[in-house]
Amino acid sequence: MNVFMPALKIVWERTRHVDAKRMKTEKYPNGIKEFRDIPYIEDGDMYHLLDVYVPDDAGTKLPVIIDVHGGGWMYGTKEINKCYCYHLARQGFIVVNINYRLAGKVLFKDQIQDIFSAFQWIGRNLESFPADMNNVFLTGDSAGGHFVSICAALTKSGELRKEFDISDNPLQFNAIGATSPVVDLISPNVILNVNLRMLLGSNHRKSPFYKYMKFDEVAVSDMPPFYILTSSGDFVHSQSYKLKKVLDDLGVPNKLRDWQFKYKGKRLPHCFAVLDANSRPAAVVIKEMADFFKEHMQ
Repeated sequence: MNVFMPALKIVWERTRHVDAKRMKTEKYPNGIKEFRDIPYIEDGDMYHLLDVYVPDDAGTKLPVIIDVHGGGWMYGTKEINKCYCYHLARQGFIVVNINYRLAGKVLFKDQIQDIFSAFQWIGRNLESFPADMNNVFLTGDSAGGHFVSICAALTKSGELRKEFDISDNPLQFNAIGATSPVVDLISPNVILNVNLRMLLGSNHRKSPFYKYMKFDEVAVSDMPPFYILTSSGDFVHSQSYKLKKVLDDLGVPNKLRDWQFKYKGKRLPHCFAVLDANSRPAAVVIKEMADFFKEHMQ
């Protein structure tokens, strides 16, 4: 048993209250059609649902962004990123906002399988929307940044996919967006280390998926370009630089935005663009990431 689980549950229960308060005050941009709670696995599990957001003025096929929410691997649903996803859609994208099962009930392998099941549904079904499936992008924040980085490697490696029992690879991503990503859980950061048993089981160091907790051990050179976002108030600030170093060493194109300016007299926190998507700094970096994606369209 993970002795830290009770403490983690308390932390995330408090976060749940903070997020609920935040979401009540969020203002969604106009002009977005919402298709909610679509099952990507037909098993009745709420964690196997996704939303699709489509700009009203989509006259032709639009590029696609898939968003994977954060929450320390063990917390959250697509709803906590909904306002952020609306703002992404306003940049001229169809946005797919997905759930996945949470650690504490399942392990890391199961979570990756869920995310790829969502990819498979998208590959089979999204053309019923005005979606340009030749231009698909993937974003994630915090733990979601870890997931999307791993997925970037998995989509390029059949050998790695075999470890997760994933045979179907329906999507290729033109670029990846990683907001306040976590890419090294084996680092000296105790806050990150406590998640290892929860993600991998009690004998976590012997798990075949232990290497996925340190991205440089599984990253491959033909991954798509990355846009990386961090800020001076990001408690995992150094992780963005670790990700950039991995990408630089492999020759993978990338752009790192490290927001050092204060906003309303305060340093911007972890995942600021997601947590305050209506703010001026969020507007800047959301557009910047969208422009980065557009630069990598076919």
